[in-house]
Amino acid sequence: MLDQDARVPAILVLIAAGAGAMGLSAQEAQPRGAPSAAATVPAAKDAEQSKKVAYFRERLATLVVTRVAEPQQALTLAAEPLITFENPVSQMWDGMMFVWTDRGRPAAAVKSYYHSLNKRWGRTFVVLSTERIEMSQQGQKLWTPDQAGLAFAPLPDAPPPADDARHRLTQMRDIARRFTMVDHWGLKDPTDWQLRMLTTPLFRYEAPDHEVVDGTIFGYVANSPEALVLLEARKSAKGLAWHYAVCRFTRFEVTISLDSKQIAHFPRLDAWPASGVYFHDPVDVPDYPFQRPAEPGSSK
Repeated sequence: MLDQDARVPAILVLIAAGAGAMGLSAQEAQPRGAPSAAATVPAAKDAEQSKKVAYFRERLATLVVTRVAEPQQALTLAAEPLITFENPVSQMWDGMMFVWTDRGRPAAAVKSYYHSLNKRWGRTFVVLSTERIEMSQQGQKLWTPDQAGLAFAPLPDAPPPADDARHRLTQMRDIARRFTMVDHWGLKDPTDWQLRMLTTPLFRYEAPDHEVVDGTIFGYVANSPEALVLLEARKSAKGLAWHYAVCRFTRFEVTISLDSKQIAHFPRLDAWPASGVYFHDPVDVPDYPFQRPAEPGSSK
């Protein structure tokens, strides 16, 4: 069965990422806890795209994510996708990445898309929280990771975070470029692919309850984000200080380096049980309402 990673890495059809040439001022004007302006422009201009966003978000809204320590408090699903993507070669359409937040801070993310070959809604989840979370649907447990997904660490050899948001964003971009992500992609005869960093953050946030003054998620892509870096400027006794965390967003093996020194290695997954921090759970969608030009019966 093809999953969300059954794609050709050379096919880069990143819709929202391509809008990253929009001005920095537009991105900075976004409220904290919202996706960047670059990610939301296509949905605002395209009525059909808006319908697709509503279609997927309505279904994601039935999934309730909570912290294990506080199961009565549902986490917040972002209103808009952080990024959109497609892969015609693998017949993956209308791909969108959403995030759930916990008091402003990212807690979990999902890559959602329609796979027209087998008429399925692909759903790939990853934990972004430093605490254990779980997901339920209609009162039934669906995803129960047995550990937290992230562990932040102080960032070495970094200048102190700037006092203003504009300069901090410049610093965060420079820091994100220090990371190298290699995706050992392929079901047969895997090949190393160095992932491309998106210079526009996927998400920017602040989380006062966690002493986070400014935080971002950076994505590293082949076709869709395959690995993530989270950067946070946190309050400390000595002032603001940078912290970072990294994670996979693919079933394939990923090696992550900082300043050319390996800091993390995620082995290939041949299974993704509901107890894991990475979870792939496709759902049959025989009546998907948005046809593609290549599909039988399409009038487009």
